[in-house]
Amino acid sequence: MQIAIVGAGPAGSHLAHQLCQRGFEVRLFDARPAWEKPCGGGVTSKALREFDFLRDGPAPKQMIGSLRLISAQNRELTVAPRAAFAIYSRRELAELMRQRAIAAGAQLHVARVEKSDFSGGKWHLETSAGDFTADFLVGADGASSVIRRRVGVKFEAKDFAYALGWHVRSPQTISRVDVKYLADLSGYLWLFPRHDHISYGIASGYQETTPARLKEILLAYIETQDPAAAREIRAGNGKTTANTNFYAAILPALDVSTWDHLRVCDPAQAWALVGDAAGFVDPLTGEGIYYAIKSADLLARALATRATDYDDLWRAEFGAELRRAAELSDRFYYGKFAGAPMIERMVQLAQRHRGIRDVLRDLIAGEQGYVDLKPRLLKSALLFS
Repeated sequence: MQIAIVGAGPAGSHLAHQLCQRGFEVRLFDARPAWEKPCGGGVTSKALREFDFLRDGPAPKQMIGSLRLISAQNRELTVAPRAAFAIYSRRELAELMRQRAIAAGAQLHVARVEKSDFSGGKWHLETSAGDFTADFLVGADGASSVIRRRVGVKFEAKDFAYALGWHVRSPQTISRVDVKYLADLSGYLWLFPRHDHISYGIASGYQETTPARLKEILLAYIETQDPAAAREIRAGNGKTTANTNFYAAILPALDVSTWDHLRVCDPAQAWALVGDAAGFVDPLTGEGIYYAIKSADLLARALATRATDYDDLWRAEFGAELRRAAELSDRFYYGKFAGAPMIERMVQLAQRHRGIRDVLRDLIAGEQGYVDLKPRLLKSALLFS
C-alpha cells in the first residue's frame, strides 16, 4: 500500500517512520528543508517518557527543571516539574525526525504539492518534483493545512490563535522557562531558552487584538530580560535583524463545537489528518508536539488494521482532554474567582498552598489532565496547607 504524507514535521515524519516499520511504501513531501518553526519547542516530560527517540536522540536540546509563572499583575510562582522537560530548536527536531523516517525507508521529497485529486480509488499528486500516485493521502501540513481544506474539513476564525515573536541570539545563559499571562486577553507570552538562542513569543485568540499590540506587550517584557535585544528589535522596526529573527503564525485552538463534530479521516475517500492539520493542539497551553506524535502513532495503528478506527482512537486517547481544555478556556482566561481574575487567584493560591502548587506543576508537565482537574484541585485544597 502506497501512502503519501504531505508535511514532514513531527506528525508527518513520525507517521512515515511508523508506517515504514509496518511494511508500507511511504512518500513524504514538504515544501522546504527543515526550518525554525514559529513555536516554543517545548516537549513535556510525559512525551519524553513515552517517546524515547525524543529523550535519547542526537538533536541538541535544552533540559529545563524550572518554570516561572507570572500573572498579569506580576505575581510570580516558580514550579519544578517532577522530571525535567526539553526544549528543541524546531529545525533540529524536524531534521532528526526526517532522518529517522528516511532511515526506516521513507522517500522524502522537498517539493510543493500543487494539486491533489482522488479518482479511480487513487490519489494523484502533482508536485514540483513530479507526479505521483498513492492509495492513501495524509495531511500533516500544519495549522493552515492545504490538504485539510482540499478534503473539505473546515475550521473557522474561532478555531485559531495567533502567535508572533522573535528568536534572539544572546550571550545570556538561561535555565528556566517563563510564562506570563496577559491582561484582558486570552493566551500568554513566553521565554523558552534553546541551546543556541532564546525564543520569545506571545499568542492570543485569532483577531482578538492587533499584531501591533501583541508586539508591544512582548517587547515590554523582552526589555525586562534583555534590554539590548529589545533596542535592536525596535531599531529594526520589529523586523528580522542581525541577532533577531521575527516570526508569526496561526495555531489551532479549536472551539468546543468544533471538537464535537470533528472528523479527521475518511477511509472511503482514503485520507486522514494528523497533528496541527487535524487541530490536535491544547487550546489552553498551545502544546502540540505530543499530540502530533501521538496522533501519528494512532493513525499508523489504524492503517495497519482498520482505517475506520482512527477517529475512535484519537477521541479515546486524548479527544476528551482537548475538548475539556477548550471548554475551560474562557473561564480560565476571563473568569473570576473570589473577586479576582481566575489566573491571578490561582497563582496567588499556589504561592501559599502546596497542594495547588503540585497540581499546577503536574498540569504544566502534561501529567495532569483536564477532565479530572477540578476534583484533584478540590482534594488538594482539603489535604494540604
